[in-house]
Amino acid sequence: MDESKIIRKCAACNAKKSRNELIKITADKNKEVRIMPDSSFFGHSVYLCKDAECIQKAFKKGRLYKILKIKPDETLEEKIMTVLEN
Repeated sequence: MDESKIIRKCAACNAKKSRNELIKITADKNKEVRIMPDSSFFGHSVYLCKDAECIQKAFKKGRLYKILKIKPDETLEEKIMTVLEN
């Protein structure tokens, strides 16, 4: 299936975009978090716009941690921001 036609919703702003336009963050059953994993990595996933404002908004209310069902981690926002910069 064409990746550009798969539509997902940003957890922060609720904008619907193609999967290529979003950052995917996934937590597996062991609560290991991966940013931009390949398709073979399964678990609770969340998508965010490639926008610093959306990333900050997702962390501001703890929305990201609730969706992924993980404990708060101070370094996770920094890791996502580095992906945004690349």
